[in-house]
Amino acid sequence: MDYLEFFDLKEDPFRLTPDLDFIYPSKSHNEALSSFNYMVEQKEGFFMCIGDPGTGKTTLLNTFLKTEKWKDRAGIALVLTPRLSPEEFLLTVLEDLNVKVKNTNKNEIIRAFRDFLIENSMIGRRIIIIVDEAQNLPDETLEELRLLSNLETEKEKLLQIVLIGQPELRGRLLSDNLKQLNQRITVRATLMPLTMNETSDYINYRLAKAGKGTVIFEEKAKKLIYRLSKGIPRLINLISSRAMMAAYLDMSRYVRKRHVMYAVKHVSDSFIKTTRRIVTFPRIIVYSIMVCLIAATLIVMNRVKEQETISLSNEHKASSIERRAPDTENTTYNAQRTTHNAVVAVDAANVRAKPSLNSEKIESVSKETALEIIDEFTETTGMKWYKVKMPDGKEGWIADKTVKIEQQSNRPVEQ
Repeated sequence: MDYLEFFDLKEDPFRLTPDLDFIYPSKSHNEALSSFNYMVEQKEGFFMCIGDPGTGKTTLLNTFLKTEKWKDRAGIALVLTPRLSPEEFLLTVLEDLNVKVKNTNKNEIIRAFRDFLIENSMIGRRIIIIVDEAQNLPDETLEELRLLSNLETEKEKLLQIVLIGQPELRGRLLSDNLKQLNQRITVRATLMPLTMNETSDYINYRLAKAGKGTVIFEEKAKKLIYRLSKGIPRLINLISSRAMMAAYLDMSRYVRKRHVMYAVKHVSDSFIKTTRRIVTFPRIIVYSIMVCLIAATLIVMNRVKEQETISLSNEHKASSIERRAPDTENTTYNAQRTTHNAVVAVDAANVRAKPSLNSEKIESVSKETALEIIDEFTETTGMKWYKVKMPDGKEGWIADKTVKIEQQSNRPVEQ
C-alpha cells in the first residue's frame, strides 16, 4: 500500500508546484487578485505586488493568467528573466506579443510598439507587461518601463505594467533615481503570511481538495506547523507533506506533533537552521527574564542597604541631639551623667570646628592638656573623633589618635 492509498487520497495535497485547483482564498490573496483585476479594468498604469518567498506570488500570477475574463481581452507579455538591458527587455516584450520589427533600432522599436498599442486600444484590447521577480530588474530597465508608461492617448493609458517581486523591490523604488517610477505606481498589494486560523483552514482545505481521505492533523500539530512555517504557504506544504510521510511510516492516520518534529529533521539544512532559531527562541526569552530579575534584585538590595545606612546615621544624629539638648522649660540637676576625660598625648593637637581634617582649626592644645569628652563621631573611613571641652570652656573636635582616655568623672545632667 502506497502513501496516498494509505490515507485514501486521490492526489498529493501538499505538492510544492503551484496548482490552481488547490488555491486557498486567504484574505490578502483575494485582495491582491482584486487589485490586479481592478488595475487592468480601469487601465491604471502600474500595479505592484510584493511578498516574501513562498507567499504565493506565482500562484497569484497564474490565477490571473488563467482568468477567463482576460483571455480574449488582453495581450500579455510575461517576463520571467528580468536581468535584461532596456533593449533586450523591449525585444523580449515585443516577441511575446508577436510584434514584428524590421530592425533593432530603438526608435523603430518604440514606434512599432506604439502603433501596436494604438491598434489594440481601438478594439478595446488591453496590453499588459508582467514582470516576475521584478526586484532583479536593472535600474536602467526600470527607468525604461517608466518611459513606456508614457505611451497613452488623451483619454487613457495604452499599456498596463505589473511588477511582482520580493520586499526589497519596495526599498529600491524609494531610492532617488527611481523616485519618479515609484510615484507612477497607483495600485499596490502585499501578500501576507497566513494567520494561525488560516493555516489550519489551509491544511484542511488542501486535504479536502485531494479527496479528504482519512488523514487528520491534530490541533497541536497544526499549531507547530504554523510556528515553524511562520504562515508561509510553501513551508506549510513542505512540513505538512513530510509530517504525513512520518505518520505513514508510523502507520498512523493521525498526524501528531511528533510527526511534525520528525519532518523538520528531514528537510533542507537551511530550513532546519531557521526552525532551530524559532524553537529555541523561547529559551532566549527565559534567559533574558532571569538576567533582568537578578539585576533588579541586586539593585533593590543595594537600595535597601543604602536606606539602612541612612536610617542608622539619622538615629545616631538624633541620639547625639538628645544627649546635647537640655529641657529649657525645666532645668534641674538631679541626675548624674558619667563623662570621660582625655589627655593630649602628642606635642600639639588641633581642635577643629567639625569632625573632619578639612574643617577649620579652632585652637591648638599642648601635650598633657586635660580635656572633657562630651560626644564622639566616627567617619565612614573609620577615623574616630571626640567632641571635647577645653580648659577655657571652648568646645571642638579632636582626633582620637592624638589623645588618651585617662579617667571618668560624674557631673549633673540636665533633665
